This record gives sequence, C-alpha cells and structure tokens, in this order.
Amino acid sequence: MVKIRLKRLGRRNRPFYRLVAIDSRTRRDGREIERLGWYNPISNDEQIRFKEDRIVHWIKNGAQVSDTVNSLMKKIGLSYRIHLEKNGKTNDEIEKLMKEWNENQLDKVKRYQEKKIKKKEEKEKLAAAEAATEEVSSEEPAAEAA
Repeated sequence: MVKIRLKRLGRRNRPFYRLVAIDSRTRRDGREIERLGWYNPISNDEQIRFKEDRIVHWIKNGAQVSDTVNSLMKKIGLSYRIHLEKNGKTNDEIEKLMKEWNENQLDKVKRYQEKKIKKKEEKEKLAAAEAATEEVSSEEPAAEAA
C-alpha cells in the first residue's frame, strides 16, 4: 500500500520534512516513490510547499494520507479543494470558493494575533497594578516605624 507521509531531514533540533509517496512497509527515511513537496516548521516565511496535482493523483489512486500530512493539507486548503472536486464543482466554482476560504483563513489569523496582543496588554496592566499595590503596602510599614 502506498502512503503519503513525511520524511525527516535536517540536522538535530532543526527539522525539515519532505512530503513523499512511499510504500507503507518502508522505514521513515527510506526510499520514496515520488517527492511531493516539503514542510519546514522552523521557517517564518514559507513553511509549506506541496505539488497539489500530484497529491490528488496519488489519493485518487488509493494512497493513504498520514495524520500529520492530513492536518497540513487542511492548513493549506488542499483537503477542502479535494472535497469540492469530489462534490462535482466546476473549476470556476472551486477557484471562487478557495478564494473565499483563503480570505477567511487570513481573517482568522488576524483575529488570533489581535487576541494574543490584547491578552498580553491585559497581562501587563495587571502586573503594573500589582506592582503599584506592592509599593503602597511597602511604604506603610516604613511610615509606622518613623
């Protein structure tokens, strides 16, 4: 059986993965049938690049996708594209829906970052208020001693 999974490359503590079509009995870093892309979890700019047409080809021919690869496919929208193709959507409809999906994903990331910044600001305000109360409580015993 053919599986689509990740093959680990890179040095220690700096992983880099290659997406491959490989026989399921082969070891993790064994000989692959075809290279389908790569995934770099360390990089900030471009993290994922897949050959989407080849992945679809292998899936249609019965290849099984590993859980990790499936989550990466969801992250870039490939699972959604395959779902739309299975439902018989035309290429124009698929492109329109994928464009909407990409915009929604960008909005989602933007909301997440705003939420993260807001939480950090609230934490800083709380720490400042706590420091102010400690100053007030430390000044009171000094006044009593005098």
